[in-house]
Amino acid sequence: MKIRSTLTAGCFIFALLTGLVGYFGGSAITRISAEFDTVTRDGLPAIKTLHDIRHAGVRIVASTSEFGLVSVVGRNGVAARHQVEEEKELQEQGAGLYQSAFTTLKDLSDRLDPETRQYVQEIDRAGRDLVALSAESMETARRVSSPAAILEVKERFEAAERHFLDVVDRALALERRRLVTRQQEVHDSITLALFTLSAASAVALLFAMGGGTLSAILISRPIALLQEGVEQVGQGILDTRIDISGNNEIGRLAGAFNRMTTELRAAKDEITTARNYLDNVICSMADALLVVDTNGTVMNVNPALCGLLGYRENELIGRSFSSILADGGHGQSIIAEMAEQGQVPDRELLYRSRQGELIPVVLSGGAMRNQDGEVCGIVCIAHDMRERKRSEEEIRRLAYFDPLTGLPNRALFQDRVSHALAVARREEGAVALLFLDLDRFKDINDTLGHAMGDLLLTSVADRLKAHVRVSDTLARLGDDEFVVILTGARDERGVSIVAQSLLDLLTPSFDLEGKEVFISTSIGIALFPSDGEDGNVLLSRADMALHAAKEAGRNVYRFYSDDMNRSAQDRRGLEDRLRRALANEEFYLDYQPQIDMRTGGIFGVEALLRWNHPEEGLIPPGRFIPAAEEMGFIRRIGEWVLRAACLQCRAWQESGLPPVRVAVNVSGHQFNQPGFIDMVDRVLEETGLDPTLLELELTESTLLEGARDTIMTLIDLKVRGIHLAIDDFGTGYSSLSYLKHFPIDRLKIDRSFVRDIVSDLDDRAIVEAIIAMAHSLGLRVLAEGVEREEELELLRERGCDEVQGYYFGRPMSARDVETRLRASLPVRGTAPLRLIARAEEG
Repeated sequence: MKIRSTLTAGCFIFALLTGLVGYFGGSAITRISAEFDTVTRDGLPAIKTLHDIRHAGVRIVASTSEFGLVSVVGRNGVAARHQVEEEKELQEQGAGLYQSAFTTLKDLSDRLDPETRQYVQEIDRAGRDLVALSAESMETARRVSSPAAILEVKERFEAAERHFLDVVDRALALERRRLVTRQQEVHDSITLALFTLSAASAVALLFAMGGGTLSAILISRPIALLQEGVEQVGQGILDTRIDISGNNEIGRLAGAFNRMTTELRAAKDEITTARNYLDNVICSMADALLVVDTNGTVMNVNPALCGLLGYRENELIGRSFSSILADGGHGQSIIAEMAEQGQVPDRELLYRSRQGELIPVVLSGGAMRNQDGEVCGIVCIAHDMRERKRSEEEIRRLAYFDPLTGLPNRALFQDRVSHALAVARREEGAVALLFLDLDRFKDINDTLGHAMGDLLLTSVADRLKAHVRVSDTLARLGDDEFVVILTGARDERGVSIVAQSLLDLLTPSFDLEGKEVFISTSIGIALFPSDGEDGNVLLSRADMALHAAKEAGRNVYRFYSDDMNRSAQDRRGLEDRLRRALANEEFYLDYQPQIDMRTGGIFGVEALLRWNHPEEGLIPPGRFIPAAEEMGFIRRIGEWVLRAACLQCRAWQESGLPPVRVAVNVSGHQFNQPGFIDMVDRVLEETGLDPTLLELELTESTLLEGARDTIMTLIDLKVRGIHLAIDDFGTGYSSLSYLKHFPIDRLKIDRSFVRDIVSDLDDRAIVEAIIAMAHSLGLRVLAEGVEREEELELLRERGCDEVQGYYFGRPMSARDVETRLRASLPVRGTAPLRLIARAEEG
């Protein structure tokens, strides 16, 4: 309106002509303004929204890929778990951005042409597929599924990614073409408007130079500014502004132009922000990333790769991808494979650092494509595998090597012996297994402690390692057991020389933190193929030979023989018969009276286990008790003995006999079991025996094994009223420092000291010392194995409290004990002792 008023005021006489000029010029400007508004309303928001959708998709893809890589490769680290959570959050943000942008795009769909609206539907389907497959890919990676499952989800996800980006890019390309077309239409409209106005102005100039010239200047100048602004925007200068004010057509057109450039600049800023975000993600990646072109030339790298290889960024860019591989010949083939297949699964390669170090990595990557779908570059992501390799090596070391000595353990020994036997079979050679066991190693642990025992084992291993040939194998099977696989053994003589050298090797003392310790070893030897064709058989027979060496006096070696096998078979047969004996009621108890030296009466009996085999007859305890202890059967036998003895003692009491105490020997294997106290309580409850009529006999070695726990167990027994005795006293450690802490009632002097007490002054002195020591501790003393009156008199003179032995009666049945108890009379002095002995003789 202002232009028309100006023309009317300036060129009144040419009002009609000016009106025509204003009409045509105003129509052109209105059309141009409408076209600018259409571009601003329809084209630019659609392009911006499509850019937002593409940015959201790229964020989903980047977060999902990084999540999968970190979850599969570095799932055990704290940093990796933290990064997984961050990537999951970024993926969820991307999905939210995508949904918001797509909602905006749907709102704009009414303004789009039909072809673009069709792309909106395709984008919707592709976007839903991308989000769904992103969630599925993350869940599969989180569960650490099989490689095949991960690869299958990864392939579908990458296909969805390509389809999504392709649809969005095609929609963007279409909208850009529409924008260019509309820009051209605006440009043409402006040109037409300029022509129209120029023609009208020229006519007007003919009639009114002054008014026409003024009108042309007022109208053409802003339009020229608009044209210049459009050209600058077409050149990418998006911060262009047209400073035209006024509430007329040109002013509104300038305002529309400025709004268009502002929105274009905002869209460009968002694209730049997205690019910077991706750059930050790449720079903060823990994995090494590089981008190469199709020729294998490095175009871009991230800081992780520079730190991994020790190069600066400018030193890597422009280099050949093959130059950083340990095997450079594979570089071009990997690039070709990625370009052909689009991506490659994880594979292990070796990078070569600047210092020449070979770095194991897991490499994955994929091809980058331009808008035409052509491969324009390759993205390679490598994860440093050095820590995992070190962990795998440590696991292998722990699985196959003894952690204390560093020697091969039993698992690796089995592999080595199998290999040695296979070679010997192929070459018709021989192999010898030397099974070593340190003599009395338990004494070292008991006296010096387990730490010193471990130090001794490492010292022994070091000596043996220095002596054994490289072609042979030295392994530790456990505890103090070592084995040598001797290859190329020609005959027994050569093996004997090696075995004796090993014995001699361990004879010199060991210096253990200033303590001089001596140790010896026993060796069992089995030969291939004469003693067995299998590694387990050879080891078993070498073990038999080792036991024979132990029985021969230790510090010797023995070769396996068939007699040893027969002995082992006999022992296994004994074990089988022993298992059946309890069920078949082949066990029974005899009882040996125990005499009070002061009264001469029987105050108790010792229960003695007997085994009457239906075919072999009586089997001595010394033969079957060790076997029962080794096979763990002694606990069942011990419980049976305790129950049978308690029942018999209860039966004597109920028959009206004076109360006598029954003594039951307890094996160390049974005493040290966690449920021993409960078993004793159960037996006493079932039999109804008064606990004060039960005495449990234990050896010194049993008491000293785990002294702290032993004291607590003894106290538990003592508070129940059960009597406690140390059997065979004097044959073990005889540690007074321990003895004074034990709640013991009685010491039983071993028969080996009583047997020669009359003739051997040393034994007599030992017995006197034991009696004096026991009395000083408030303990009673019982001497075992009394067979002669001279022994009895000496014991009485030395103050011995109680005795038992053949002099008073051999072990007898329960019925004979009952007869003896009924016949005994409480008489003072020593006469009853002689009367009992004479009655036994009669």
